[in-house]
Amino acid sequence: MATSKAPAKKSNSELKRKRQAVKRQARNTSVLSRLKTEEKKLRAALESGVSEVKDLYKNFTSALDKAAKSGVIHKNAAARKKSRLNTRVSGPAKPVAEAKPKKAAAKKATPKAKAAKKK
Repeated sequence: MATSKAPAKKSNSELKRKRQAVKRQARNTSVLSRLKTEEKKLRAALESGVSEVKDLYKNFTSALDKAAKSGVIHKNAAARKKSRLNTRVSGPAKPVAEAKPKKAAAKKATPKAKAAKKK
């Protein structure tokens, strides 16, 4: 004999959490979409060499900061993206000076050898 239990009444806090989750998801989707669009514009401008790169970078960093502030992305993730794109926007990196070959290291005199030289 199968008896079915009556479904438990949903608490008010559970219902409120679901409503909040729907709102957050809509906001986060919108913010992430804007971020992706701004990043695509910036990367395309970097590839084509458009002169408006600095303005696009400024818009993108602003969008990143706002997304990090509202918790859509982590603040360190935003900082990392800004840093990596800043190196590309600011121009090619200066070439690293070539390492000079090291000279053969002279053997250090031991205390016994020093004493023998003094005599």
